[in-house]
Amino acid sequence: MDDIDKFIERIRELTGWQQVPRPSIITDTSDWTRIKRGDIMHLDNCDFLITGNRYETRFGIEDQPKYWVFSAFELATGRQKIIKTVFHEDFYVHISIFRIHCYRSPEKESRVLDLVRGDERFMQGYTSLDEKGNHVRIIDFIKGKALLNDIHENTKSHEQYFHEDLPDILKKLTGSLEAIALLHRFGTCHGDIRNDHIIIERDTGKFRWIDFDLNQHVADFDVWSIGNIINYAVGKGINSFHNVLKNSKFPAEVRQSLCSDDSSAFYEYRIMNLKKLYPYIPEKLSNILLHFTINPKCFYKNIEELLNDYTDMLETEFP
Repeated sequence: MDDIDKFIERIRELTGWQQVPRPSIITDTSDWTRIKRGDIMHLDNCDFLITGNRYETRFGIEDQPKYWVFSAFELATGRQKIIKTVFHEDFYVHISIFRIHCYRSPEKESRVLDLVRGDERFMQGYTSLDEKGNHVRIIDFIKGKALLNDIHENTKSHEQYFHEDLPDILKKLTGSLEAIALLHRFGTCHGDIRNDHIIIERDTGKFRWIDFDLNQHVADFDVWSIGNIINYAVGKGINSFHNVLKNSKFPAEVRQSLCSDDSSAFYEYRIMNLKKLYPYIPEKLSNILLHFTINPKCFYKNIEELLNDYTDMLETEFP
């Protein structure tokens, strides 16, 4: 039996596929558009069966394929992996009047993976260089659900959710904020903080950060992005001006009181001043949210300032 026949036998064993075409052996990942389901990626004397592309959830639209990111099995162990090939893109985002350049850096993600090895607040993995020197990241698959989906699927009323579920979410987010503070102390960042980039691990309930390849030359970007996480958690999803203004469950005086200063600096269509909608939100938690409005009285200069206010808020308002 030659190596290809052994591969085919192992593929059937792992996947249950009845028809297994003769796999291509990939050692150069430069053109990831040519990598397909059933291929074998050979990196650092390890073989990985490609089973498809990964997708990411976006608000209000279908999951978007990430054609440079693949689901895989490590053939020797049978473990599920995520393999990220090199993809370069850059774009700009706006926070209030500021225009911030964002760009993907596989090398930066490689450094972060080395830095956080063994720290279960983060995804775990390593970087392998293919035959052309591309930084291919091999990530351990985390079984679980994104924080975004966990909150979105909660069917309780906001008030019931606020009192029964939110305290535990906020307490677990403390570790997530401390994890970002660790990156900042080492002179790096997460770079792509979003609700779907925290995975709640199924077996442990731990909150774990994923996806570190986005970069900016603005250290505050992580801090402002955390404001979106807190807003989503406290608001039990996105509270947009459009949806609130047409929703009769909010009293007319509440809807009429909303103004542009209540909006998020990141996304002006989202309401950041949530206490106007949900008056049972306590003062210190509301004050944290107000730091992320489009015209704040004060803002956080760094993650440590935010973390100090956050831990004080939990101790006094969610003991």
